[in-house]
Amino acid sequence: MRERPVTNRAALRFLIPLAAAGCVPHARLEVAPDLLSTQWTQSEEVLPSPRHAEPVAAATSLGQALASPELETLIARASEANADVRIAQARVRQARALFRSARGAMLPAVSGSAGLSGTRTQRTGDPFDFSDAFGGLDISFDLDLFGGGRAERSAARHRLRATEFDRETALLVVQSEVARAYVQRATLAARIALLDRNIEQARDLERIIRARFAAGDATRVDLGLQTIQVRQLQTERLRLDQALDRTRTALAVLVGEEAPRFRHAPAQLDSLRPPVLTVAPPSELLVRRPDIRAAESRINAAGGDVQQARAAFFPRIRLSASALGQAASLSGPLSSTFSLGADLLAPIFNRGRLRANLELSAARQVESVETYRQVLLAALAEVENALAAVQRSAAREDLLSEVVAEARLTARLARLQYVGGESDLQRVLDAEQNLTEAEDARAIARQERFEAAIDLFTALGGATTSN
Repeated sequence: MRERPVTNRAALRFLIPLAAAGCVPHARLEVAPDLLSTQWTQSEEVLPSPRHAEPVAAATSLGQALASPELETLIARASEANADVRIAQARVRQARALFRSARGAMLPAVSGSAGLSGTRTQRTGDPFDFSDAFGGLDISFDLDLFGGGRAERSAARHRLRATEFDRETALLVVQSEVARAYVQRATLAARIALLDRNIEQARDLERIIRARFAAGDATRVDLGLQTIQVRQLQTERLRLDQALDRTRTALAVLVGEEAPRFRHAPAQLDSLRPPVLTVAPPSELLVRRPDIRAAESRINAAGGDVQQARAAFFPRIRLSASALGQAASLSGPLSSTFSLGADLLAPIFNRGRLRANLELSAARQVESVETYRQVLLAALAEVENALAAVQRSAAREDLLSEVVAEARLTARLARLQYVGGESDLQRVLDAEQNLTEAEDARAIARQERFEAAIDLFTALGGATTSN
């Protein structure tokens, strides 16, 4: 009759942790915001100017979109050797290792042991007397009744997915930066070529004025004004030369090569062509943009952390089994022992720390939702800005092409009139300056058009979609 109170006390010790665990605080989780936009402010299709060659359709990279095999090669080199891409790849490996660790924690733990002891003897041929040989096997397994282990594994899996999307984001950013530097380099080379032609024409005019000054038909002021014009053009060329060299070093860093050893001849700006980019509706950004999908995966990972923090309030039940075999000597009989057991580990005195961990996990989950919202709003704004830039930069280039044609005709007529004595030098100088500025502005507008297409390509998440 005395054994019954002992049984009741054991049951009471088992039920008290369960009752205490029932008072687990709840954590309110935030939900990712819905996307309300259904269409873009601008047109859904960005068309090239009719004066340019037909663009490439269904491009898978910016090299194909801009019809440049050389750019495609540079992008491939950067995808392999760029430092940011390699860092992102290393983070994927780290997250994969953590996921494997979390997954391995769900498996039973098995350990084995074996031993043999001996004593030295004086008998000839048998220097040791072996005894007390043993071997054991222990198996333990945590019953994940409240889902703490599953939540940890789910959070690690989603973090792995987030790092994979981060790697895709880094690849997309590097691709766009390589294309941008490539276009800038081609534009600078084109502007330098225009300057060289204008400098040569300005020098020809300077020689004409100098001859007329020697003949008494021009003043020293006329000669001085033209000399100033030539020197200003030469100064501008030096500035563009410096900018051109900076694009070379920028490309070297992007493709992961040392700048002193990197060589690259600028491309012909006219060989590039603006692409047609068919714009998907805003809802498709949720699956096309890797940064949005990374933020979504981090929301899921944070939710798993909250579940794991709540599960820590519940008791842990561990099942264990062990087997032990012993022998007094190698030739002696073997005795074996088997045991089964179950352990109950319940948090009682550390609930304050567990509550703090739960609050921390819940706050991080809220932060992940706000980060997702921030990324989504930024993505929508980037597409809107890129659409407007593509359309307006194309219109600017068309208008400046008309200005260049008119300025070229005006400069030619002004020079002929000056040589024939029908006009003064100031009109020639103004016409030449207008032509120089118009040609330079058109080259810049063409660069801005390519950069707008690059921005739109990037804002849309590139041409590939991850599953």
